[in-house]
Amino acid sequence: MMTALAILVALLAVCAAGWLIYKKAHAAASLFVVGFALLVISWLMGMDGNRTVDLGDSATGHGFYDQLLVMESLFKSRLSGIGLSIMVLFGFVAYMRHIGADAKTVVLLSRPLSRFKGSYWLVFAGFLLGNVLSLVIPSAAALSLLLIATLLPALVAAGLTPLTVGAIVVTSSTIVPSPLEAGLIQGAELTGMAISDYVGQVALATVPTILIMAVTHMLWQRWCDRRDESRGAVGVADGEHLNASTAAMHDAIERAAKLPNFYAILPLLPLLVIATTATLRRLEVIDFESGIMPATIVSLMVTLLIEIIRRRSFQETVDSVKQFFVGLGEGVAGVVSLLISAAILVEGITQLGIISMITQGAKDSHGAALLVVLLFVIATGLIATLTGSGTAPYFAFSEMVPALAAESSILPVRMLTSIWGTSNLARQLSPVCAAVLIVAGAIKVNPMQLVKRTSVPMLVGIVCNVLFAFLFIHA
Repeated sequence: MMTALAILVALLAVCAAGWLIYKKAHAAASLFVVGFALLVISWLMGMDGNRTVDLGDSATGHGFYDQLLVMESLFKSRLSGIGLSIMVLFGFVAYMRHIGADAKTVVLLSRPLSRFKGSYWLVFAGFLLGNVLSLVIPSAAALSLLLIATLLPALVAAGLTPLTVGAIVVTSSTIVPSPLEAGLIQGAELTGMAISDYVGQVALATVPTILIMAVTHMLWQRWCDRRDESRGAVGVADGEHLNASTAAMHDAIERAAKLPNFYAILPLLPLLVIATTATLRRLEVIDFESGIMPATIVSLMVTLLIEIIRRRSFQETVDSVKQFFVGLGEGVAGVVSLLISAAILVEGITQLGIISMITQGAKDSHGAALLVVLLFVIATGLIATLTGSGTAPYFAFSEMVPALAAESSILPVRMLTSIWGTSNLARQLSPVCAAVLIVAGAIKVNPMQLVKRTSVPMLVGIVCNVLFAFLFIHA
């Protein structure tokens, strides 16, 4: 009886969190409130003894207060560990945005595509370019804004239809395996792997998936354009809407025009530092590999020195670093708050005994383990599609993976790669996704028209990513 009640409570909690996010309530706040409620319910049901957090000597024996201490412990662990790395990375991205270096990268890399006229290979190249640029601009919405003002008019001028280019822009931020991506940073933390090793495993599934998506994109957009042309439905976006990005993005592009071309490399510095030290470690030249925070701080200082030389003002340049700290706050309010809230929600579900039930079912059985992974993939995909957000479902489900892997035949990297890829790809299937809404407004079409253009490449990507994770990842 108690087990059935616990399952019912957990299902209602997950549905409540999903419904709140679907209704546009703040994702982290939704998970936090529902997670807190679950901890209280677990205490009232006398199931708080299943907690995963070891309170040690700080435990008081007073159930409700000890649950608050559990939350305190989760706050501390997420903020001081992975959360700190993500905050610093967000700060660096904010500083790159402030000086216009991110826009410089987008402008320089987008320019060559305008030289090719009318070929659908532009879809293939444009999609891959957009994915590369997501290394520089991790926010899908921010990347869409910049590409609207740069890549979109260039490709339309090269002969592609606005809907085709819009689909490219929307799907530019997908599953590029980067050590700077928040989901992969967390995955490395959960598995206890070095970030370069973890990303290397993820790449075994995602790189071939991206290439297959690029080919699918090219064929699907060509088919859709011909179908629309036969129906007389292919329109032309007007100049006003082609440049419908925000004033801040226009300002960044204007400032980028005044920057030297080598500034396009600056946003990639943390990635280059990590890749270089990882390579030197494997060659046994050095015995360490740079983490996210050291690589980002060194990159910030190098950029600061370059800015001092360019601007010839030490005081003004140092003052501009305040944007780095503004970015720290953005990181806390965005991804880190999701990390903390998801951890609290998962702790509540765990205390109800749900995780142990799942692990028992998957224990020592490859078939059951596969079924568990597929259920998580489907649930992640549905939530991402309904809410238009890939971060909330991924962080919520990824917290459960270590416990599942510890007592079953599930490989943690394989499962994390499956749900991470699904969350990032399924959000482009949502008409309420921020990137879809931004691009639909820019080319003046209904968001559903854009979703039709993204649907086939993204669905193919989801299937391939999960399949390749099982075929190629063995860590």
